[in-house]
Amino acid sequence: MDNKKVIVCDLDGTLAESKSTLSPEMAEVLCKVLHRHFLVIISGGKYSQFQKQFLSYFSCEPEFLKNLFLFPTNGSTCYIYDTENNNWKQSYNELLSPEEREKIIRAFNETIMELGLNLGKAYGEVVEDRGSQITFSAIGQEAPLEVKKTWDPDQTKRKEFVHILKNKIPEFEIRIGGMTSIDVTHKGIDKAYAIQKIKDLLKVTDDDIVFVGDALYKGGNDASVKETEVDFIQDSGPDETLGLLRQYL
Repeated sequence: MDNKKVIVCDLDGTLAESKSTLSPEMAEVLCKVLHRHFLVIISGGKYSQFQKQFLSYFSCEPEFLKNLFLFPTNGSTCYIYDTENNNWKQSYNELLSPEEREKIIRAFNETIMELGLNLGKAYGEVVEDRGSQITFSAIGQEAPLEVKKTWDPDQTKRKEFVHILKNKIPEFEIRIGGMTSIDVTHKGIDKAYAIQKIKDLLKVTDDDIVFVGDALYKGGNDASVKETEVDFIQDSGPDETLGLLRQYL
């Protein structure tokens, strides 16, 4: 592990609980990691979710923030730190066209109707347009963690949803994400795609990278990383991640 230049981490379920804020202990360790390594964080959430969940609770000396890279919406976009202006700037963005977004949203709504899902008690937005990704959150974006955990723990409901959705919009990448969500992007946009972007951006090789995530199992939203040649570590959540990252210090 000592030879790794780049540590890539999933956000929800790995660095923090789903849609929960970064703990002070995790923030402190991540800052120390930046003193020695590049750190890349990938999530299905949009950039504003990174701001709310991660950046608002993370601080580090500005000279080390250049080693931190944020990949919202499963790597369909990337943000890097601009040391001259002390802010985050977008590096690239694989935007869906207005017509593509309309088609995906229509497919989501049709599938909701066909399955007879009752979304009247959803916590916040159910179908969210994230620009480069459309996300369905079955019980709403703001659902409490305990409610999320019990809605579809074995992914049975979402697998049925995805099966119908793939017949409607087969030209797009469709994946189960988080605890209650389904993400749709351009074909080929997943965390394996993000790994290639990282290699290009940082001028590193597969051997330089290790990926840490909680959903590397078959059907998990980190599983595409296993199609690459980088090393990966399946962990059980933020507590285990914290112990693992401390080994890099």
